Amino acid sequence: MRRRFINPVMKDYAVDGSYWLSRMRPQENLFYASTVEAMAAQAQARKDKLNAMLPFGSTLELPPPAARFKSSCTDCLTLDFMPFYGRDSPSEGRIVALDSTGHTVLYDADGDPCSVEALPRVNSSNWRTPISLCVTGADANAAARDSGRSDVLYGINMFNSGDFEALVHCNPGRIDGAKAWHWLKLPSPPYLDNPGLDHTIHSHTLLEDGKTICFSSRRDNGGFGTYCFDTSSYEWTKACRWALPFIGRACHVPELCNLWFGFNSNNPNNICALELSELDSPPKVLHEWRGFNTPRNWMLVNSTMVYLGGNRFCVVRLFGVYNGPPDRNDEPTDTVSIITGLEIVKGQTSETVLRMVKHKSRTYVFEGCGI
Repeated sequence: MRRRFINPVMKDYAVDGSYWLSRMRPQENLFYASTVEAMAAQAQARKDKLNAMLPFGSTLELPPPAARFKSSCTDCLTLDFMPFYGRDSPSEGRIVALDSTGHTVLYDADGDPCSVEALPRVNSSNWRTPISLCVTGADANAAARDSGRSDVLYGINMFNSGDFEALVHCNPGRIDGAKAWHWLKLPSPPYLDNPGLDHTIHSHTLLEDGKTICFSSRRDNGGFGTYCFDTSSYEWTKACRWALPFIGRACHVPELCNLWFGFNSNNPNNICALELSELDSPPKVLHEWRGFNTPRNWMLVNSTMVYLGGNRFCVVRLFGVYNGPPDRNDEPTDTVSIITGLEIVKGQTSETVLRMVKHKSRTYVFEGCGI
């Protein structure tokens, strides 16, 4: 099943602490009608001696805001957003918003009409920059077995892994038997016992069993290697000393040779595919596709990838634009996002040979807002 929407959230610089959410249809904006048409467009670009890898496409205009969010805190006006849907979730529009005081709300864009549910505060006092994963299936979630709902949102602080919680619809000791949303504090990872390590999480993914979350930190930066958390038993295990070879989140796509797709940690502009069914040895990058060329005064700030189903991906790259050579110590003069539709095609002679087909790239220039 292909996803109908992606849900970009923008910070509104005109209103302190305000954010707005849009719902974009990727199939209409980022893809040609067929793979053949996309390949023909690439071939024509090469024939015209244009660089088919250049990111500049037509300007993207986002749909009007579907919802607005505002921080309840006057001291820190930042909000964080966590998608509450996974590969097998019936919804693709549930989003949890979190402010600096720990207040949370659940917005469901798929509802008719859209709905907002008040949630309890998280248990941790300083939850910032959360990494989140939705795990679906009662057998995969210890906290969901008696909840009547099989999906659980797991969130962990990227820089302080002691802040690790699960959002569950359950009844923790209520006499009346009623169920409600609760944030359950989870066991802290064992690597926190070593204060000499860098505890920053650089990459994460959900393994093939659908219940094991993998967290990884680069050893060359003094990181902790790779640890796994079993959502069915709430147990941590050390998987290995080495780190996973991608940055950010990797998407598991069983229909594409059972591979995981993400951004290469050594070159975040490149997309790679690797096999993670076993962690006995460092996984090898089986496929790698070069990212597009950019002007010298552009610097990659962040990348994210969403699997849309049907072997298609939406890839978002955020760039800072500078007047001269990029410098991380300077503020960019502009911020630009390149949003690209990509498709993975299996080889005609062997299904293990994969080819990446670029469809359309759209450029979004931030004016009075930020992603």
